[in-house]
Amino acid sequence: MNHLFKTFEKKSDLIQLICFPFAGGYSASYRPLFEQLKGTAEVTAAEPPGHGTNLMPLETSIDRLAELYKEGLMGNLNRPFILFGHSMGGLVVYRLTQLLEREGVYPVAVVISAIQPPQTKRQILTHLSNEAFVQHIAEMGGIPKELLENKPMMDYFTPSLRADYQALETFQHKDQSIIETPVYLFNGTQDEKCMQDANGWLPWAKTIERINFEGGHMYINTHLESFAEQMRLVIDLAGKQQFIKH
Repeated sequence: MNHLFKTFEKKSDLIQLICFPFAGGYSASYRPLFEQLKGTAEVTAAEPPGHGTNLMPLETSIDRLAELYKEGLMGNLNRPFILFGHSMGGLVVYRLTQLLEREGVYPVAVVISAIQPPQTKRQILTHLSNEAFVQHIAEMGGIPKELLENKPMMDYFTPSLRADYQALETFQHKDQSIIETPVYLFNGTQDEKCMQDANGWLPWAKTIERINFEGGHMYINTHLESFAEQMRLVIDLAGKQQFIKH
């Protein structure tokens, strides 16, 4: 599509699933999901600025990221598509959907996963030293154990992680337009903050269906098969619905 997006396998006869990663994540974060969904959807994943192979400068604004993604997608959305975002990616998807709908472009479904609602005042972490910053995020379950134990890799990922957390910390919920697209809200049952605040999403979409999974904040990795099975159900339902042009 362009340097902001990677498609794992071109399958133009399938519905398109466009995924947005968690803080510090990049397109490869969704390869395991792609492997599970082969033949069900064409899986495309965002490669955020300064992440993975994208050499653009790091971006520290959710609104700016949503604008960049909208510009990258417009003109390429020529068939039914679903947006999925996990953690920080969920907030990006919320803003991106608002921007697309304003242009008259409607996903067939939107899946927002493991993120507190947009009005949430988030804890400030980016003033901490690298060590304290990483430790705090690790305690929240936001860093895979394998990455945490590999210091050179952790040092490599810390700048992008910081930029992403700065984007979360500085987000202001100014656009309160209601999402028309059907929204699915996914959460891990052990992800306490997201579970407690999930009802805070209800005012911001016309319809929201809540679906919970075993596991914590990173249930998409620890419970991949049940997550992928639910995504297949969402894809199947969206595919059966008539694509309505508003």
